[in-house]
Amino acid sequence: MNERTGEPVIEMNDVTMRFRIERRHYGFKNIVLHLPQYIKDRRSATDFVALDHFNLKVYRGERVGLIGHNGCGKTTTLSIIGNVYRRYEGMVKVRGRVSMMLALGAGFCPELSGRENIYLNGILQGKTRKEMDAVADDIIAFADIGQFIDAPVYTYSSGMQARLGFGIATAIDPEILLVDEVMAVGDADFASKCETRINKLLSGGTTLILVSHSMADIKKYCTRVVKIDHGRIVADGPTAEVLAS
Repeated sequence: MNERTGEPVIEMNDVTMRFRIERRHYGFKNIVLHLPQYIKDRRSATDFVALDHFNLKVYRGERVGLIGHNGCGKTTTLSIIGNVYRRYEGMVKVRGRVSMMLALGAGFCPELSGRENIYLNGILQGKTRKEMDAVADDIIAFADIGQFIDAPVYTYSSGMQARLGFGIATAIDPEILLVDEVMAVGDADFASKCETRINKLLSGGTTLILVSHSMADIKKYCTRVVKIDHGRIVADGPTAEVLAS
């Protein structure tokens, strides 16, 4: 599939994302009891700019790695693309079905079982019960957590959560797959299963955006790398070229 042709599947134009940083968190009771201090703290709160007039275009079938120091804006970028964050300045257009694995436990209801969470996540992605019936066995096999599939997710280890989450994210036929550091959690067997699953999706034309501190994973999966520093893109090009700069 040709890259950078036609209309971009992801388009971010002049996007700015701010987070309000307050010295102290106030519940309703504390606001009432300490109103003068609350007003003072609100006035002294500062903004952290996670993305600063950020511009990015990704085309169908591209394999893009996002790199940069912690707090530079990588996960914020994925969260905006995945519609986790909706309050920002600028314009964002996403054309295609998005599946994302942004953090351990994200999208899970911890009190529900793994099996119940499979169906819950499918419904949230717009799938029907029948469609999820068709992929549930595949997800369970990928997760490989045995009888724990019917135990509450809060009882799962980080590796079990990663396997289940990745199995769900990659089994529902995504056109755009967003992955944030998930493969760093599991063992060698999990990494191998992830590689097989990702390569299958990529061969079918899925667009990948991968956030990782592992340059080995970036080299393995990505043909293009975007380097972010303090909310701005400082390099964007072929993987080998950007990693060498």
